[in-house]
Amino acid sequence: ALVAFAAMHKLGTAGLLVPLAVVLAAILLARPVAAVTLVVVLVVVCEGPTFGILTFTAKFYEVVYKDISLVDVLVALAVASVGLDLIRHRRRLRVPRPLVVPLVTLALGMVTGVIVGHAAGASLRFAVASEHVLGYLLLLPIAVCNLDLDRRRVTRLLGGALALATVKAVLGLIEVAGHLGTSIEGVATLTYYEPTANWVIMIAMLAVFAMVLARAKPPLWALLVSPLLVACLLLSYRRSFWIGAVLGLLLVLMLGTSPVGRRLLIPAGLGVAAAIWLLGSINFQAQIPIVKRAATLTPSKLEANAEDRYRLNERANVLAEI
Repeated sequence: ALVAFAAMHKLGTAGLLVPLAVVLAAILLARPVAAVTLVVVLVVVCEGPTFGILTFTAKFYEVVYKDISLVDVLVALAVASVGLDLIRHRRRLRVPRPLVVPLVTLALGMVTGVIVGHAAGASLRFAVASEHVLGYLLLLPIAVCNLDLDRRRVTRLLGGALALATVKAVLGLIEVAGHLGTSIEGVATLTYYEPTANWVIMIAMLAVFAMVLARAKPPLWALLVSPLLVACLLLSYRRSFWIGAVLGLLLVLMLGTSPVGRRLLIPAGLGVAAAIWLLGSINFQAQIPIVKRAATLTPSKLEANAEDRYRLNERANVLAEI
């Protein structure tokens, strides 16, 4: 009651929720797995303003106090929860060896960004807060690596991740069916413009393919939802994810097949490259947006698009100076 009374003087009626927030924060600090899972699930589920349905989720990324958003608070709680768990159980902090160089490079880049931004006139608080997304990339992989997980819990979490990707795919297809999202090529609606959902769906699709290739007997429901994942990724019209998915499939195939099968990857890769090249050189008469989008995968058109963006950036810089 005292906390709510004090918070009402600062936040108004919203201060009544502060005691509940304090209790939830205490629970998350005591349960590191729940804290990290909550952050990941909310970030995957809550889309920005470009998503046509469940538009209220965009408020999840709004600033709640000065330059701090609700996501920042939850990430800080998750990282602190993992740190407290290491201290309680006297476990040593582990950093994934393959990520040492990338994480150190990222940390040095963040420090450089703060110094340059502060020297250019930005306040130190604003310069640090502006790098919050980079902070997620720096801290969350370390937090996940230091969770105390047994094999059974890892299996459950991976199954939950696949189910979450399926839910996102269904929501994206509903958005397309209702023409509620961002339009593409002027005649269609895409599923997800922002990268998070497309990345999660692509990883889930590759995971199912890897299970099939390894004969790991994936659950039946995972096989049944695979067409939904493929359809959602295809209707995102994100060419970078199309290319990434094809390369990912080739990589999984290379790692999961016999030496004889691996030798077939080179001609298969050349065949994919030739198909993309021919696809961009053929003059299609169809007005299907997917065909139009795929036709732009030709290297000459990609280079032309890059040059156009460069020229636009140069003009924007000139206008900014004026």
